[in-house]
Amino acid sequence: MSSTSKAVLLVADISGYTKFMKLHAVSMSHAKVIIVRLLKSLMQAARPPLKVAELEGDAVFFYAVSSEKDLKKTADQVKDQVVEFFSAFKAEIEKISKLNTCNCDACDHVTDLKLKQVVHVGDVAIEKIDRFEKLFGIDVILVHRMLKNSVPANEYVMMTDAVYSAIKDFFGIDPERRKETFDGVGEVETLVFYPGDIPEVSEGHRERIDGVSKGEKLAWRWKITWPALLELLGLKKVKGAFNNLPG
Repeated sequence: MSSTSKAVLLVADISGYTKFMKLHAVSMSHAKVIIVRLLKSLMQAARPPLKVAELEGDAVFFYAVSSEKDLKKTADQVKDQVVEFFSAFKAEIEKISKLNTCNCDACDHVTDLKLKQVVHVGDVAIEKIDRFEKLFGIDVILVHRMLKNSVPANEYVMMTDAVYSAIKDFFGIDPERRKETFDGVGEVETLVFYPGDIPEVSEGHRERIDGVSKGEKLAWRWKITWPALLELLGLKKVKGAFNNLPG
């Protein structure tokens, strides 16, 4: 039995994923390990009321159910999570870069990966399927359509006017207002912000950075070498889509 609820919806998407995966066998195996680690860093940074709805290859789809009365509070909590996700992602990229002991294409280009986030608020139907919750509705479609937009950047947060109306302010930053037309949805008023304009992102990023020990480097070396070795020996098949990577 499904129920309809108000929810804040957020998709955190890794920019540059497709290009990152178009590599030879050894690099592709390393790329998969790197993407898994980055997705896990986002999931581990998530705090209530946000919950993971789905893993979508290069993205994590989060949602936070709210009543109309508590919508501003919930939206403000998600706003804070936007900063946390940028900080966690940047810190993990830097740490992987420090751990790097390999010169393959994937390991050499990990710093090319960026994060974009899209946020919307609307009505969702939540269907319980076995032990999982599946979200349905036009607002679920819209938040995913928002990933395909006209913003000429690969690192930003885009939100709908419905979200901005709830939070009233985004860390004192003037938004870049854009009208986007999304397939099957139509024209939508959106607001775009860039993490470089948010001091809290840099501060949170620095707090997460620590040193890398020799033990961590050895463990990481083994982590990226073992799957590639199995692939080269024909004992393991590395697939290109990598849906639901962390499992």
